[in-house]
Amino acid sequence: MTEFRGPSDESLPPILSGGHLPALDGLRACSVFVVMTYHFGLSRVPGDLGVSAFFVLSGFLITWLLLKEFDRRGTVSLRDFYLRRVLRIFPAYYVFLTFSLAFDLVRGDGRARGLIVPGFAYLMNYYNALHGHPTTSIAHAWSLAIEEQFYLLWPALFLLLSRRSARQGVVTLCALVLLFSAWRTFLFLTGRAGAAYVYNAFDTRADILALGCLLAFAVRLPNASRWCATLTPFPAAPFVTIALLLLSRMGGSPAYHYSVGFTIDAILLAVLILQLLTLHGSGLWRWLDNPSVRYIGAISYPLYLYHTWGGAISRRIVQSGPTEVRIGVAIVISVMLASLSYYIVERPFIRLKTRVASGRSVSSIRPQPAIEPV
Repeated sequence: MTEFRGPSDESLPPILSGGHLPALDGLRACSVFVVMTYHFGLSRVPGDLGVSAFFVLSGFLITWLLLKEFDRRGTVSLRDFYLRRVLRIFPAYYVFLTFSLAFDLVRGDGRARGLIVPGFAYLMNYYNALHGHPTTSIAHAWSLAIEEQFYLLWPALFLLLSRRSARQGVVTLCALVLLFSAWRTFLFLTGRAGAAYVYNAFDTRADILALGCLLAFAVRLPNASRWCATLTPFPAAPFVTIALLLLSRMGGSPAYHYSVGFTIDAILLAVLILQLLTLHGSGLWRWLDNPSVRYIGAISYPLYLYHTWGGAISRRIVQSGPTEVRIGVAIVISVMLASLSYYIVERPFIRLKTRVASGRSVSSIRPQPAIEPV
């Protein structure tokens, strides 16, 4: 059995071998605000970039957790992995789902009954994909369904890759990225699937998650620090990556965006993650670890769940006036609802998850799935 080696060159950030990865809570906070402002009415904001950032983060951090557990124990406990995921994800999601669908049924929304099975079974992504992504109270749960499908499939594949070298893992994941990207491109450009399908389906978005997994493997290669330094030649380097990301997302045609564009965006997001990890202590990026910013990152999961409620309530409160005022009210309400969910629903299960992890000697790095906080 080949044991994975960590970064051998000291120019790589020592934080990669620690229990806390800086800047990523801040990136999570920025990502959820991108999604929120788009849904609150700023249509020019590329809201889907926020979700793509969550996907890449999820793949990276879940894989980093598994790699550290494998290094320490020589294997990965699937039972422990799934138990931690259930305790962390299910309570908040099912409370949100129950209240949302119950409210829909009470106010006579006939579509609610048809959402019960796909909602509770984490199949909203394929419901949206096959029904043209209709606007419903839980339509945004499509990304959480992709997350859950990723959690279901990836650990077993990881166990297969863990018996190979890190370089072989990188090669395999590169092949998977190309395969899923080519599949999406084929479906869209040949007209076999429309935008709703390729946007929502797991089989057409898995390359983004795989790129996050690839990043976790790649930073463990012996020469990782060399290309890390190449990508971060100066503190403002992330601004260049962000500019390229916006150009890719907003400057291309629909044919580009729904084919290779998703993959290009994910590659740039992976570069941005690496840059922010490397530069987190610089003056330009230290704010990402500000306690207030980190708090928003910590509640990003319930923020994503309840921001549609915040938007709906704000439209009733602010029925006229500047759009900025309504968006500001929506953000405040969303943060309040998310905080209630975090402290009342999630925290008891987080403490239980922590006790389970401590009792089973699980890695101290806690996974950060795409739209899920610490």
